[in-house]
Amino acid sequence: MTPQGPRTYQWHLTADGTAIKAYPKALDHSNPQQETPNGLKYLRYATTRRLALTDLYAVEDALDASAARYERVARAVALTGVVGLAAMICGWIVLPAIGVDGDWTQALRVTSIPVLAAGVAGVMFTPPSMRRSINRIRTEGGLDVSEPRVLREDEALALLHAPGTVSGPAIESGTR
Repeated sequence: MTPQGPRTYQWHLTADGTAIKAYPKALDHSNPQQETPNGLKYLRYATTRRLALTDLYAVEDALDASAARYERVARAVALTGVVGLAAMICGWIVLPAIGVDGDWTQALRVTSIPVLAAGVAGVMFTPPSMRRSINRIRTEGGLDVSEPRVLREDEALALLHAPGTVSGPAIESGTR
């Protein structure tokens, strides 16, 4: 499905069936004084089957939905870890230091350990799970799961202007 809202990327299919994704170059965040570079960055993806542009935009939609889902999961597991750590600090350090050392403190100590462990485990296992999800979405969408190849601008433009190349909707104005 082609996105209806503003796009910050554009897909192209070359005559040989490879897919090229174009998007604006990003700011180098290691140098805050640097201005945002002009132009586009081009990634070339190998395909595992013949694709249509709608297939590529559907992959993007699925990747966006997956990223949103994993962002929520990552926040939840990080919050779980923080709550477990806070409960552990309260149960083992703060409450005994102020003289509160009863059944409540013991319960807090006992429950804080598995909550912290669940948060740490979630933080450890969420990124690999997301990577597998991204690879699955790309594979089901017909893209090769190997890393895309960055194209030089002149090489990309030669492929995009070659006979038989089909381009998707243009990138929204103001992003070039």
